[in-house]
Amino acid sequence: MDIVLAIAQVLLLVAYTLGAIAIFEGVLYWTLYRKQHRLFWPIQAVIGAGVGALIGYLAGGDIGGVLHWLMSIVGGVLAAAVLGQLAAVFAPSRQIKLAFMLMAPAILVVSLLMLYPFFFELRLAFTNLNLYTINRWIQGQPLDFVGLDNFVKVFTTSPLQTVSFWGLLLRTMIWTAINMAFHVGFGLILALLLNKNIRGRGIYRTILIIPWAMPQVIAVLSWRGEFHPQFGLINTVLETIGISGINWWSDPLPVFASCIIVNVWLGIPFMMVIFLSGLQSIPSDLYEAAKLAGASKWQEFRHITLPLLRPVVVPSVVLGTIWTFNNVNVIFLMTGQGGGNEFADILISALYKSAFSYSRYSFSAAFAMVIFAILTLIVLMWLKVSGGVENPSE
Repeated sequence: MDIVLAIAQVLLLVAYTLGAIAIFEGVLYWTLYRKQHRLFWPIQAVIGAGVGALIGYLAGGDIGGVLHWLMSIVGGVLAAAVLGQLAAVFAPSRQIKLAFMLMAPAILVVSLLMLYPFFFELRLAFTNLNLYTINRWIQGQPLDFVGLDNFVKVFTTSPLQTVSFWGLLLRTMIWTAINMAFHVGFGLILALLLNKNIRGRGIYRTILIIPWAMPQVIAVLSWRGEFHPQFGLINTVLETIGISGINWWSDPLPVFASCIIVNVWLGIPFMMVIFLSGLQSIPSDLYEAAKLAGASKWQEFRHITLPLLRPVVVPSVVLGTIWTFNNVNVIFLMTGQGGGNEFADILISALYKSAFSYSRYSFSAAFAMVIFAILTLIVLMWLKVSGGVENPSE
């Protein structure tokens, strides 16, 4: 009986999803291909925003069942109308309208998957959800509004037990800078070597891509075993050459250094592949012309390779910075999982422990917003300095 009920629920969900997509596409088609006044879509936008805000407020548990589904359908219809009006105004071409209709459901779903958690967490940051109030919240009782208290605590108290926010921020900057320097530097060097016509180039590429292709959990836990203070390969090699073993698991600096070593090993292959694809897109005629002009290898690299590689370097560094800044896996696994020690914690791992080890949910939501703001500022500064926001044709 339970299996039949489960199958019925799955079929009901599928039917609801298909019906919602059909309604959404129908409203979108009607809006796109029927002429309406230009002032109509701002009115729809205001109504859609109001309904969306209402759904966002009520979806925390105050309503449910049929009313919740009805509200979501109404919100989807209004969203379709708004998107249709925007497309009709800014993309009048018939081909673009068709492409927009095909992509619109995916755009809407992905937007909801990103925006709803973001605004839910933002709302949570101004409340007092923690281990003591979570039962009351689950039962549907409202949480207390605490204003900016959680944001103040982020900067004035320790997210963990010993290290402060400013210490975590400094350590995160060091972590990101060192990792990105090795990722970009060695990734570019390996890409330049593999771009040459050497024997066995395919074998080298396959071997060098293994760290990135390997599941990260397996790779990190394997490395943790190599850093074992007594039985690990690292200390065995050090003792063989006359250097006393290092306590990689408990001494502050070695713990942090071991995490950096592992993350550098994991990140270089990705940059290597990206840079190699960029190098292979550079026409060889440019290098032949430079040789005829008497240019040296350094001049070729400086005036041909680097400028033409910039469209690849800028986005890859942005992605690498975001991934490195938010890399909780290496820290979490290398420091003993769970609580572990705090000698290698960065902002994102401190956020994880604050939420799931210490159950400071509202504090962690505010902490996450602060981390998001810091990372956004870093990326914008890098794009400005590197010229990534400039139009290459200008």
